[in-house]
Parts: sequence; C-alpha cells; structure tokens
Amino acid sequence: MPIKIPRLVRDGKTGIYHFRLTLPKALAHATGQTSLYTSLQTREYKQARAKAVLLNLRVEMSKPIIDLSKVRDLLKIDLSRGVFEADTPEEQERGFKILEKMERLQGQTGAPLAAVSDAAPSPSESKRPAQNFTAIVALYLKEAGVTLKPATLYKHQQTFKIFSEHIGDLPVNRYLKEDVKAFKTKLLNEGKVGHTINQYLSHLRTFFTFATNNGYSDNQINPVEDLFIKGAKRVVNPRDQFFEDDLKVIFQWAHYRKLAIKPDYFWGPLICLFSGMRIEEVTSLELKSVKIEDGVHFFNIRDAKTRSGVRRVPIHSMLIELGFLKFYAKVKVARSPDDRLFWYLKDGHNGTKKNLSRRFSEYLVKIGVKEDSNCFHSLRHTTITRLVARKVNTSTIYQLTGHKGENSAHFDYLHDLPMQSLRDAVEALDFHKMLDLSEFNHLMAYTQF
Repeated sequence: MPIKIPRLVRDGKTGIYHFRLTLPKALAHATGQTSLYTSLQTREYKQARAKAVLLNLRVEMSKPIIDLSKVRDLLKIDLSRGVFEADTPEEQERGFKILEKMERLQGQTGAPLAAVSDAAPSPSESKRPAQNFTAIVALYLKEAGVTLKPATLYKHQQTFKIFSEHIGDLPVNRYLKEDVKAFKTKLLNEGKVGHTINQYLSHLRTFFTFATNNGYSDNQINPVEDLFIKGAKRVVNPRDQFFEDDLKVIFQWAHYRKLAIKPDYFWGPLICLFSGMRIEEVTSLELKSVKIEDGVHFFNIRDAKTRSGVRRVPIHSMLIELGFLKFYAKVKVARSPDDRLFWYLKDGHNGTKKNLSRRFSEYLVKIGVKEDSNCFHSLRHTTITRLVARKVNTSTIYQLTGHKGENSAHFDYLHDLPMQSLRDAVEALDFHKMLDLSEFNHLMAYTQF
C-alpha cells in the first residue's frame, strides 16, 4: 500500500494534483484564509508525489524560522498583495518573515500560491465555466478562415481533430504540457517526421494563443511551448527535370489529346512549361488575372503564399499562337469577371490542383515517362533550367518564377523590371522549336463544357 503524502490533493474534476498548505488558526483568523493551494501541473501521481515530497521538506525545514501559530490576531496581512498592518516593530518583523516564507514556497514550485477560504471555490473551479476544446476550435476556424487558404485551414482542422480524439475534448483551460507531450509521442510512434510534427504543434500553439487572447482560457503559459523538435527541417525530395526526349513524348499530340479532355488538362502543362509557374498558380488563375501592358499580355499573380510569389509573368507567344487568348475571350464572355479561368474547379483541401496533378502523373505512367523523381512540378524545374541555359539574368528568373534566393535582398526592387525585359526573358524559352505542336487544338478540350 503506497505511503500517503501529506498536503497532496487531487482535483476530482480535472485530475490535476495540488499542494495544500493549511494555515495556523491565528493566521487564518487574521487573514480570512484557511489554506493555500498551488497547482503541481501534472496528472501523474509519481510526478506529483515527488514535487509534494520536496515541498513538504521545505515547509518542515522552514518552521524554525518562524512559528506561524504565534502570530497575534492584531497582525493583519494580505498575502496576495504583500501588505500587512503592524502596531509594533516586533509585529512588523514577524510580518516580513511571513511574506518571506510565502515567497520562498512560491519560488520552489514555480507557480503562484493561491489563497482560498472555506467559502472559496476549489482549484477545479474557475470564475466562469470554460468551454470545451471543440467549441473553441469552431470559433478559431471561423476567424482563421478569413485569412487562411482553404488548404491551410483544412490542415489546422485535421490537427485539432486528431488531437481531441487522442487526448479528449476537455475544457480548453485544462490542457497541460504533458497532454501535448502525449500527442507528440503518438505522432513520433506513428513515424511522422520532425517537420510534420512541428507543423501539428504550430497549429496547436496558434490555437491556444487564440484561446487565451480571447478570454476562453486563463492559462498564461501556452502548453505547446518548448515542445518543438529542434533542428527539424522539411525534407524535400529532389525532382528531376524533363529532358528533350521526355518532352517529345509528353507533348506528342497523339498522346496529349487523350490527356487534354478539359481546359485545365490542356492548358495547365503548356502554361507551366512556357512560364515556370506553379501548378496551383495556374489552376487558380482568375479572368481578371490576365492583363496587358505596353502591348504585352501577362498573368498578374496576386494569390501567392509568399511575397516573392506576387508577380507579373508575360504570356509566351507560343501560348498565344496555340489559341490561349481566344480561349480566354470565350470564357470571359460566358462567365463573371470574378470567376476563375478554369471556372469549374473547386477549392478542396489540396486547393484546385489535385485533379490535374493526379491526372498528369497517371498520364506519365501510361506513356512510359514516369519515374519516382518526376511529376508535374518537374515542368517548373525544366523551365528554370532552360532559362539558366539561355543565360537569362538570375534576378529576372527569380522575378518570373516567384523564387527568392538566399542572397536576394534586392528582390524587393525587381517589380520595377520593364515588361519588355520580362517578355524577352520568357521568349527565351524555345521548347516549341524542339516540339511539334502544330496539331494542338484547344477547342477539343473546350467543346465538352
């Protein structure tokens, strides 16, 4: 049978252990308080017992310093504010010693000592009932949805779902660091990499900050702090570019026409090849994204993840020759100005790119070009490599592709590049000279809609 530890109490509602110090009658009468409680910040009995043993030792060792039972009724002391009244120098000295003792106890536990009376609420009771985790999550997601993209918001939502399923749907102010540690351990046991785990933790930290800042939790210490995996970086699998023989197979009309059954399937790979744009940037283009300046048609990319992604990309002459502006004009007449260029695409948790990315990978398999290291994103690698080979200035490449290099402090000034200079750089992409695009017909993809 385990030995009972003095002054160790467990809150029946939360399961959190506290250290309770009963005040002597004289001091209780003078202060109107009977006990001091401090949270031990754990639900684990072994940890709580160890902390309580240490505190008990400190309390017993400090008794010779002052005998609290001899404090006179005339000595009135407010422990929470550190204020007391004394009629004599002796009473003043005793008051200072009491405050000193309380200060030492607080420093040894790392948490403030809360004074409570017989009529005061127990440690489990707060000033107002705390709402449960899932209720506050709904409020957080509603607010975050104003600024976050649907794909990012979905990731947050999934984090909260997994966390509540594993730890439980508790009142939001009852979660401790050990709960988050248990969640982190679960992710590690599942084989999640450090970067991914840190993403989960980042979502939770943002949520708990929101809960505190908006008054839903009185926890001043975020339970996620100091739990991130240090040095964890995102592992990026290198993607191969497509070589000339690959491109000739990919863009052979006899093959490509089987892929290009929708406008985004037809135009997506071509736009990426002749611009270096990302797949999500292409599939999320709006009708108002197509602009003209100095006689040059260009894509005005505003919806980007980073500041460097906001840019202007001239439309390659080969895309115009293949009928892009005619396609754009048809859609513009039929749709609202605020519609997407590929109006039928809907936002999912992977944005608008999911179907095109999957379809293109399946296409690569069918035509015998697919490798573990290539995918739709390889088109972007191919384009950037071609720009470098054509000796396009590195800063101009950064501007066109929305890429920010390690030593690109000058990037903020690149928006001043003349449109004609940007067009000359885009026109350096000469893939059409190695490919036979003469049979390409975008109308075959459009007429099905």
